[in-house]
Amino acid sequence: KMSTMPRNIIFVMLMIFNLVFGTDRNLYILHTNNTNGALENCYCVDHPYGAIEKRAAFIKTWLEDHPNTIIVDSGDIISLTGKTVKDSLASIAYSHIPYDAILLGDQELIHGADYIADMIKRIDAPIVNTNVRSPRIKKSRPQLIVERNGIKIAILGVVGPVAIKYYPESVKSAIDLQDLNEVVTQQIKDLEQKADIILLLTHQGYDRDLKLAANLPGIDIIIGAHSQTSLRSAQEINNVLIAQAGKEGYYVGIIKIEVDANNQIVKKSGYLEAMTLEMPDHPLVMEIIEEYEQKTGIINRRKSK
Repeated sequence: KMSTMPRNIIFVMLMIFNLVFGTDRNLYILHTNNTNGALENCYCVDHPYGAIEKRAAFIKTWLEDHPNTIIVDSGDIISLTGKTVKDSLASIAYSHIPYDAILLGDQELIHGADYIADMIKRIDAPIVNTNVRSPRIKKSRPQLIVERNGIKIAILGVVGPVAIKYYPESVKSAIDLQDLNEVVTQQIKDLEQKADIILLLTHQGYDRDLKLAANLPGIDIIIGAHSQTSLRSAQEINNVLIAQAGKEGYYVGIIKIEVDANNQIVKKSGYLEAMTLEMPDHPLVMEIIEEYEQKTGIINRRKSK
């Protein structure tokens, strides 16, 4: 009688192979917005969360376990108050996170083309710009297509007029925005045969994202900013998943997309991961924070306690 041992060994080996090398058909999107120049935790009792120092370490670990991930930001990387040293270092800190696409928000656009060009060099990540005519954003593109595990994700990025509504006229006059409904509609037509998933980054606020999802077919996911809304669970409107990750770096948004063998979306969901004090710090970002403290003399006294 032939032994069944070889057959059993083969079965076990196949199981191990599938566990180790099996194809994960899920796609993940990590998203951030409205960092507002927050390099580190404020150590506030009512907001016991981290910022870029926690985010960079969290994302590094996440990518080790989930290589089928893209990383995006919907703008307002720097502060509104114009702290030059801090804003410069915040953009350098961003370079330690492998962003696939970044949309610039109003807090970047108000500084003009030269400032933006310098900031983009420090960030060293792709900039998507679908509807900002001016200031001119060098090396930006109206659409980006990123591929993970054979799935093609098209990324667009638009800024809504409400984002600049309350600035002085002298500031608003230097910012020229194309009608976002018109430009996104054009892009969707172009992308229908090029991408499996269309992701729209917006900088206009949650309420307007809801209206956009209800009235503009063809988008799969909207990741917003500007209103600094903390959507603990992503909302689905008109088959469009809408997400936003609060402010100051407190959270990283995580979207999970399940697809079938034909790269068709089966299910979309999203939630926020809090950057808690217990999480590790990214060593290079901590060096940037130390540099900021040395250059400015500004030290968070709560941290020493």
